[in-house]
This record gives sequence, structure tokens and C-alpha cells, in this order.
Amino acid sequence: MMGVRKALAGVVAAVTLTGCASVPKDAGFADVRRTVEETTKQPVQWDPRQPVQPPDDAALADLLQTEITPDRAVQIAFEHNRDVQATLEELGLARADLIAASTIRNPIVDGEIRFPGNPSKPFELALAQSVIDLLQLGNRKKLGRAQFEVARVRVSGAIVNFAGQVRTGYFDLLAARKVLARQETVMKAQEASTEVAARQHAAGNISDLDLENEQARYEQEKLDFARAQLDELQARERLIADLGVPRRVELKLSDEFPPIPESELAAGDVEAQVLARRMDIQMVQREIEAARRALPVARTAGIDDLSVGVHQEREPEGKRTTGPAASVPVPIFDRGKAQKERARAMLRQAQQRLAALQVTARAETRAALERLVEARSRAIYLRDVVIPRRDRIVKLTQLEYNAMLRGVFQLLEARKELSSARREEVVATRDYWVARTDLDTAILGVGRFSVRPEAPAAPRLDLSRAGSQPAAPGAHD
Repeated sequence: MMGVRKALAGVVAAVTLTGCASVPKDAGFADVRRTVEETTKQPVQWDPRQPVQPPDDAALADLLQTEITPDRAVQIAFEHNRDVQATLEELGLARADLIAASTIRNPIVDGEIRFPGNPSKPFELALAQSVIDLLQLGNRKKLGRAQFEVARVRVSGAIVNFAGQVRTGYFDLLAARKVLARQETVMKAQEASTEVAARQHAAGNISDLDLENEQARYEQEKLDFARAQLDELQARERLIADLGVPRRVELKLSDEFPPIPESELAAGDVEAQVLARRMDIQMVQREIEAARRALPVARTAGIDDLSVGVHQEREPEGKRTTGPAASVPVPIFDRGKAQKERARAMLRQAQQRLAALQVTARAETRAALERLVEARSRAIYLRDVVIPRRDRIVKLTQLEYNAMLRGVFQLLEARKELSSARREEVVATRDYWVARTDLDTAILGVGRFSVRPEAPAAPRLDLSRAGSQPAAPGAHD
């Protein structure tokens, strides 16, 4: 009995050690870190051996003392955002699932002893081990490895997508601040215009209607300025949350957007990268592999409880008997058909999703490229055509005002139009950098991944609003 037990224990130990040897000790984090660094150019850290620490306000305060760029914002978010760390913990869960798939069930010892006995107390002992576990161990390990790869790609995609969200939040805040400054300039210009109108009305040079129009414009500009303040506050709070800062702080951002590059990727180059780099396509491919690996595992579902072992018994007279034992399920009602059908359906479903995703990926990328081209053209047109023209109008109006050919209202209106054009340029530049981030997201196929799977998407700021602009009063000296 002891020899059989030792042999069985040796087999179990050898099989278990073989299974555990294939489980990566770092839970695949090295691959995730390499993927994230290659795509975002920023490092990400994770150490599951360290206990969870409270936020380090002092370290965050030091990081926020210097000017924050888009890359630096991503770096701070990777270090301090707890959603990122929670997402990385999914690697630990995937590793645990892989260990479970690589481990056979423990043998079962069954025994009984009866009282009284004469001359010896009779007993029965049985040691049994699942046979299917041993036979299917290789298939289960392959299935577990394929599922582990699905989790690894999903985690990588979620973190890469989060980096894009941080960049978008950065550009939203920078644009909101610049729009707020432009709106304040417009409001002050309208305030001056209203004061002039009040003086001219008192002198009898303009009508009541003209004065009311000027005052209405001023009230509208104050409302627009208040809304711009709210937009800036909301954009700041969103970026603060993405950075992992637990309290409201002032963020030091660059004064200007990065310069728009001289050229963009050609449509052919963009589409060529789609199928090679899309992480969602890679994940579905691994889901297909996992579904294939599940098929042979499902074939034995009807006899999963099949086990063999050793049985020993002592009779009341003291006689001992030892021999093999087996427990064989009889597949009369449950023949494992449900598991087999489910495995086949999951394989077909994954294959259909891959085919659909390859079509959708191209369309998404083409649409993202079109948005980038439009935003680029709009920003450059405003910068090179509209704003210089508005600037010339202000200068010419100033000359005619000095020559008493134009009134002060026309001069103030020209300056307001220039400020409005500059605000539109800010919005267009923001739209360009957001569209560029969206294009990167489309090429990488990470838009479906998120470090906050249950959080609703934050609404985008509409910074292109303009207040109602009643017609300016006629030229009055």
C-alpha cells in the first residue's frame, strides 16, 4: 500500500511541478511594459509584492511644481493613477487562472472504521485520483495559456488607451484656458464699448435701441465668460483625476500647443498599420486560439469524474485485502453535449468577430484620418489666412478711426472679431491634437479597452460656442 501511495504521490508531484513551471513569475508584466513603452514612450511600473500605499502627496506636489507637457502628464498618470494599478492587477488574476489550469485536482482519500470489532477493528481506506485531470492536463494548460494571452493584450490595450485619454484631457485643459483668456479679452472689449455707448447716449449721439444692443452684447459676453470659466474648471478636474491627484491643485501647463507637424501619414501607410498593430484584433485572434484549445477539453466533459486509485480493507478477523479501485461516471443523462456545443459556438463567435473587426478597423481608421485632415486644414487656414486678415482689418480700422472716418464701435468690433478668430484657432488646434490622438488610438485598436470599464465616457467640451451677436450700431462719432 505504501509503495503504491508513494508512486502515485510522485506522479502527482511531477505533473504539478511541470504545470507550474510554464506560468510566468511576473504574470506577463514584462511584455505589457514593453508594449506600453513602445507605444506611449512612457514607462509603467507594477510590483504586486508591495502593499498598497496611500497617496504620496509630497511626491505629487514635487512633480506638479514643474511645467507639465503631454508626455509628462502620461508619466505622472502612470505612476499615481490607481485605476492603472488596478488594471495591472488583472495580470495577477490571469496568472492565478493559468496556475489553476496547470494544476490537477488533489487526490481523494476515503476511509471508514467500524466499532466494535473482534478480534480487530475493521476499516476501509481508498485513495483515488481523477484520470481525466491527468489526461487533459496538457490541453488545459494550452487553454489556460491562450486565455492568459487574451488578458495580457487586454491589459496592455487598456493602459495604452488611458495614455491617449490623458493626452486628450491635457489638450482640452490647455484649450479651455486659452479660450478663457480670449473670452476675457472679448468681454473687456465689449465692456469698454458699452461704457462708450452709455456716454454717447447721455450726450444724445445714439438712440435708446443702440444703447440696449450694446448692453445686451455685454451681458451675453459675461455669460460666455462664466461658461468658459466652468469649462476650464471641468477640464482641470478631469485631468487632475487622470493624474491621480487626490485634491484640487493648480496645474502648470505649457502656454502653447506643440507645433503642427509639416506632414502627416499617408492614407495607405495608415491602413497598412491597422491589421499589423491593432490590439483588439490581436486579442480576438487569441480568443480564437483559446476557443480552439477549449474544444478538446470539452470532449471529455461527460466523464470528468472518472478516477482510479487503490483500496485497502481489513476484516474483523484481521484479514487484509488491497487492490485497485475505480469510479466511473455513467453518461446517461449528461454526456457533455452542452460543454461541446458551447466550445464550438465560442469558436465560431470569435471567428465572426475577427472578420467583422477587420472591416470595422479599416473604417474607423479612415474616419479618424479624415477628422485629422479636416482639423489640420482648419487650424492652418485660421492661422495663415483668417487671423492675418482680421489683424489687417483692425489696423486699417484703427487708421480710419484716427482719421475720424470710423467710429469707436467699429474699432472695438474689429478687435472683438480678431479675438473670436484667435479663439477659433485655439479650438481648431485642440481638435487637431485630439484627432491625432484618436488616430493613434484607431491604429492601435485600443478604443474598446479602458482602465475604468464601468465609468461613462466624459462629455467633450464644446469650446466653439459664441454668444449671440446682435448687429452693431451704425457709425456714430
